Amino acid sequence: MNESPSTVEHAGEIAKLVEAMSQPGGVSLSFEEHGAPVSVLLVEVIEDRHLVLDISAAPEIAGELMAERPFQLTGQAHGAMVSTEPLTALPLSGTPGRLRFSCAYPQRLDVWHRRNAFRAELGPGMPVAVELELDAEREVIHGELINLSLGGCLVQLPLNKAAALKSDQSLARLEAIFPSGQRLTAQGVVRHVRIDEKWQRALVGCEFNVPSPKLERWIWFLVKEIEREAVRKATQGEKALGPSELFRAAPTTSKEPPARRLRADYATPMARRLAKIADFLNAQMVQLQNGGSVDSTQLSRYSDMLLGLLEEDREALVFASVCLHHEPPLVQHGLAVAIRLADLAKARRAPRELLKAIVATAMVHDLGKALLDDALRDSPSFDAAMRDQLNDHVALIRTRLEACRWLAPQVIRSIVGEINERLDGSGYPGGLQDAKLTELTRMAMVVDVVDAMTRSRPDRPAWSLEDTYRHMLGRPAMFDREWVQHYIRYFGRYPIGSLVRFSSGAQGWIQRLDSKGQPRQVAVISPAAQLRLDDEVASLGVIEEILRAPLPELLPRQ
Repeated sequence: MNESPSTVEHAGEIAKLVEAMSQPGGVSLSFEEHGAPVSVLLVEVIEDRHLVLDISAAPEIAGELMAERPFQLTGQAHGAMVSTEPLTALPLSGTPGRLRFSCAYPQRLDVWHRRNAFRAELGPGMPVAVELELDAEREVIHGELINLSLGGCLVQLPLNKAAALKSDQSLARLEAIFPSGQRLTAQGVVRHVRIDEKWQRALVGCEFNVPSPKLERWIWFLVKEIEREAVRKATQGEKALGPSELFRAAPTTSKEPPARRLRADYATPMARRLAKIADFLNAQMVQLQNGGSVDSTQLSRYSDMLLGLLEEDREALVFASVCLHHEPPLVQHGLAVAIRLADLAKARRAPRELLKAIVATAMVHDLGKALLDDALRDSPSFDAAMRDQLNDHVALIRTRLEACRWLAPQVIRSIVGEINERLDGSGYPGGLQDAKLTELTRMAMVVDVVDAMTRSRPDRPAWSLEDTYRHMLGRPAMFDREWVQHYIRYFGRYPIGSLVRFSSGAQGWIQRLDSKGQPRQVAVISPAAQLRLDDEVASLGVIEEILRAPLPELLPRQ
């Protein structure tokens, strides 16, 4: 805890506090060493002599009381949390149908005033999984508890989930699951979302709604047990302090919180490396939502990293870009466009300095949408006024890029400012036409549209790749036909990352192509998961169609 309790030994003050604790539902009993608090009734107070407890609602503790096992009484009084020193009890008779015990009147009380916060920090080896539920329509977000107090808690989330939370957002359910299987379930509100100094994790401060007295006592018990376990670990070998039952794993409890496992199941080693760059974009989105700008140093660092992966193994990187199914759509799209656009430009011998700028601007070109209202971004249909609002994302992100002075203004203009323009002037935000659009803009818009159209959106399902190619080739007034053809020739009719069906009936993901654009490495998922290379691919037959891809998590892990 942050602060120690104050000790009350004055008889008059003890009497006032005990009287307040005697209200119905105002006191809990917990045994020393272990045991969750149990609600009991304080039915009689004989000042300076004894207390009478009614445990009829919790008969399971009668045996331990009869064995004179030490316990403490805990309750609320005058806005504070109050606890007795260890007590023992003796059974009472004379009240038919009731289980009652007598214990000594407390000679001192420990009092924690609410202003003291009672915050307990969880240290190494004390994993507590957390589930955050915003509403019934959204997925449960998995995290890990960092600290706990009567007023709320701090939760660590994977960076790819942090952008979904915003300050003052209501939490329909916040549940902490301890290794023992015991749980704390509450409702609350998000107070802040921030990124740690190393940009490696998101920290979410949550405030509980006003808890019931019973829930508050349970939180208080958990806080004490967390602190006790932290002290035990810090003084191991010095004190004979037994472990808290809260941190003794139940047989059915996972050893590792779900939040730590998200990235481990990405299909390929390259995908797991690419996830680190995705984390930068996730963190950057949170920073933008908190009023920050694009971080120039971080953007430069991760652009170099992505370009290095492209130079190391372009095919593995292109395939990795379809594997990041845990990432938000804006991050998936930004990485896919950055990788394919830089790959296409590199094939045309663009200098490395330009390639880095292309990677950087493409990664963040759509992040302005994270600054728009969720209802607008997730709308299943758009009228003219809503489209105008949606188009604001371009100006929003361009403003936040001003600190990145190492980026060439022309590249920012072409990829961030003009990627949504069309040759016939039907695009946005400027309605620019053919003659005013650079070659880089023309190339970027093709890469952007191919990726965007083949992804599902709230207002429409994903298009097939064939339909996308057909749509773009059939509209030369909108899209530069030469760049559409360059794209198709370079990435192929069945590009890396396609899930296809072969004439043999096998289904698999294309991971590498030969010089003729034919598969030379396929991750087969049906009828049995296996990797086919070079001559083995021929045994699968010819490709019959590109399938609507399920989540890439169905891929065998490599």
